Amino acid sequence: MNPFEYYGLKRTSKASKQGVAFEETLVDAGAEDRAVLDDEREQLNYRLIGLALLFVFLVIFGRLYNLQAIRGDEYRALAEGNKSRTQYLLAPRGLIVDNHGKVIVGNVPSFELVAIPGDLPTEISELEKRLTEIAGIIGKEVSELQALVSKMDRSTYQAQTLAQNLTKDAALTLIARRDEFKGFSVQNNPIRDYKDPIMYSHLVGYTGKITEEELKEKNSENYLLNDYIGKTGLEVQYENFLRGIPGQKPSEIDAVGNFKKSLPEIPPQPGKNIRLNIDYDLQKTMYDSLTAIMQKFNKSKAAAVATDPKTGRVLAFISLPGFDNNWFARGISSNEYSSLLNDQSIPLLNRAISGTYPPGSTVKPMLAQAALTEGIVDPNTKILDDGVIRIGEYSFYGYERSGLGIMDVYSAIARSSDIYFYTIGGGNAKTVVKEGLGPEKLAEWYRKFHVGTKLGIDLPNEKDGLVPDPDWKLRVRNEPWYLGNTYHYSIGQGDLLVTPLQVNSWTATIANGGKIMRPFILNEVAESTGKIVHKEQPKVINENFLDQKWLKVVQDGMRQTVTAGSARSLNALPISVAGKTGTAQFISRNLTSTHAWFTAYAPFEDPQIAITVLVEEGGEGSSVAVPVVRETLIWWAANRLIK
Repeated sequence: MNPFEYYGLKRTSKASKQGVAFEETLVDAGAEDRAVLDDEREQLNYRLIGLALLFVFLVIFGRLYNLQAIRGDEYRALAEGNKSRTQYLLAPRGLIVDNHGKVIVGNVPSFELVAIPGDLPTEISELEKRLTEIAGIIGKEVSELQALVSKMDRSTYQAQTLAQNLTKDAALTLIARRDEFKGFSVQNNPIRDYKDPIMYSHLVGYTGKITEEELKEKNSENYLLNDYIGKTGLEVQYENFLRGIPGQKPSEIDAVGNFKKSLPEIPPQPGKNIRLNIDYDLQKTMYDSLTAIMQKFNKSKAAAVATDPKTGRVLAFISLPGFDNNWFARGISSNEYSSLLNDQSIPLLNRAISGTYPPGSTVKPMLAQAALTEGIVDPNTKILDDGVIRIGEYSFYGYERSGLGIMDVYSAIARSSDIYFYTIGGGNAKTVVKEGLGPEKLAEWYRKFHVGTKLGIDLPNEKDGLVPDPDWKLRVRNEPWYLGNTYHYSIGQGDLLVTPLQVNSWTATIANGGKIMRPFILNEVAESTGKIVHKEQPKVINENFLDQKWLKVVQDGMRQTVTAGSARSLNALPISVAGKTGTAQFISRNLTSTHAWFTAYAPFEDPQIAITVLVEEGGEGSSVAVPVVRETLIWWAANRLIK
């Protein structure tokens, strides 16, 4: 085939047309290049279109992922909110009863105003109008309601509390006008009802509305935005038992939020009931006696604890002044809360376990056990109490400046001889005890009795107290330890600090033969059906650290406190009592004052109860604290003594 014809060209002459043919060939080659360029442009356009489509697809995919995977729950809730509503029904908390089944804490219904954020008006003016009208009905400041609403997440349909403890009239008015106040409703929720609140306020504590921080902390435990939660005392200690499971009351609504019909309801499950070791009647007797003596001496601050020395069961537990924990249950006002915070007697302080005090002479039975065990004295060692020990220019006086005479360990405990215990603690050149235990041994023995360490009672905020020693003083005070520090340390003064519970513990330890028992308040936990699901058991903290021969001497000395010593008023009781008084000096507002202590156990031959009473700034333990124990033991012997 002719090559020119192959490319679509026609040759017409041999010579004259050669140049033309060459030109035609060039022209055709340029057309070919253009065709190739056009193809490449077309392919490039396809690539660009493809990339654009891929980008659009990725954007759409990302948006779908954000809507479904990341924010799916939020939008699902919104979608559900457009067709149904679920009102969560708060479950009543479990009852708290005493050891004989008497109710200490129950529940009562309470009207609450709640907001459903997802249903609130989106227009600010409309929302403010509703809040203003509602505030007038319930007697609240509109600014208070506005502040609460402003913090709400508008995407949720879970009710959030705006006001508690509404009056019946206010609640009925809001219910009657509910169509005017869409986004708001009234709920009838169970709240705590504290019986004898002042007497039990520090023991049972109180509940309150859950805070944002608590809600985050309890995120996995199905708490609601308007839930109640234990804040202090047994309410927080046993929150997991006492809290019930909320119920659900679903209903169907239309697109604008109007009610259509009710759906099957899931009832709430009440919390478990807890039975305590506390004896209500014993506590009431001790409380009445303590408040009477405080009124007589114009005192406001005190604590009292009674336990079973063999098991550690807490039979009575009082801290004064108390407060009305029903204030917190129903929604405490700012004025009420301020009155508690500004009260100089600090009514929110649980003095029985969080107050720390110099124990005074209540430590002397422990020190007698230490000195006998370490060989510093024996039961026949005699020491003259002539009222003072003089060391150079310093004088260390006993409480009886004229002296108590010749003391042995029995009479020293019974009559609370400071000079005797100065001597066994720090030594006295005028006696056969030239060197005493010394500060390190004193600290060691205090710690053996678990002083300076929490006892593990089932209540929050128990304090350790303080057992000082020379290293502590140098580290904290940057001062050396002096002999005078040892003398004061030996009679429960100086920097030694204890809680009333710790004093009761070492009293019980001496009474039971040398076992330190963990004090515990909870007896058992039961379902609302009565089925027992948990039973608390006694626990030994330490044992076998006291020589029984010397312990018997200490016990006899404490018995003589009642028969011939500083608590003789108890000797006429129908049961035998052993005990120890204490009058602990402290400095307050640059004035020296004294705390009144008495700690005792009974019956002496078979201890069944250990009682400790402290009256802050109460003066002499024998005149202020002993009468409280006397009245309590008279009742106990007549009503609870196991013969």
